[in-house]
Amino acid sequence: MKTMLIFSVLFTLGCAQSLAQSPATAGDAVAPQADDGDRPLYTQDGTDPTFQQLHDEKAFPIGENSTGGVKGSAIDVDNAVVEDCPTGKNPIPRGISIHTLCNSHIPRKDFDKWTRWYQEDGNTQVFRLFKGEHNVRNSRPDAARVEAFSNLHWTFAEGQWHEWEGTYTIIKPHGCSIFQAKNNKNDWGVMINLNDKGDIILNHRRHQEDKTIATDMTGKQFTLKVRDNGRDYEVFLNGEKVGEGYYDRPEGTTSFRWGMYDHTIKHDAMIFVTGAAFK
Repeated sequence: MKTMLIFSVLFTLGCAQSLAQSPATAGDAVAPQADDGDRPLYTQDGTDPTFQQLHDEKAFPIGENSTGGVKGSAIDVDNAVVEDCPTGKNPIPRGISIHTLCNSHIPRKDFDKWTRWYQEDGNTQVFRLFKGEHNVRNSRPDAARVEAFSNLHWTFAEGQWHEWEGTYTIIKPHGCSIFQAKNNKNDWGVMINLNDKGDIILNHRRHQEDKTIATDMTGKQFTLKVRDNGRDYEVFLNGEKVGEGYYDRPEGTTSFRWGMYDHTIKHDAMIFVTGAAFK
């Protein structure tokens, strides 16, 4: 029987929910505490080999897109807790693909092959990266990532806005991008970053300084909305506008990307995204 790892999180009501993480040791069973509102945020069934072990065992090819996938331990989200948020009733979009450090374009039909890095449970997407991981699909250094991206793409048209919204739960923070409006010719137009302390930073790329829009968000939820028309963008946190700007993208098309994207991973990282929706 697989070892059951259960992580306990303190849940309080509110738009930015406090979910104070308290990991249990292997074999422990931490039951919900109905009397005071404490209950587990998720359970983990099984364990995950290190990245070095996978590399040594040739679990994936080096220098090319892998189609075989890499399985991982199963994350069972407490949906009643995590999805008690403004976007919690939105189903996970069907029109998405994912990008892992082994393959840049994985269609939905193959998601189940890649559970080490990406899983879905109810209306919540689970994104994980592990210590030491980096890009292996080509010669580009670093660039570890697990991101979902919209199959919806657009070019600049003034007044024709596209919108993405979802609720993040930061479980194991790591310095990385957690959201991009990404152009296939001109890179990203606007980015939302996370640091190791759990701070959320709006990265304008050009014309403005970066802006910290939330601090100490480990174990807390926040709802992010980004509007983009292929040049201009607006960013909202928990319904409040926190920034706007522009980045010229004269070529290519833009799409939404969310998950985690960084250099080589210094320590394990995990976030949930609940009720992601775009139009």
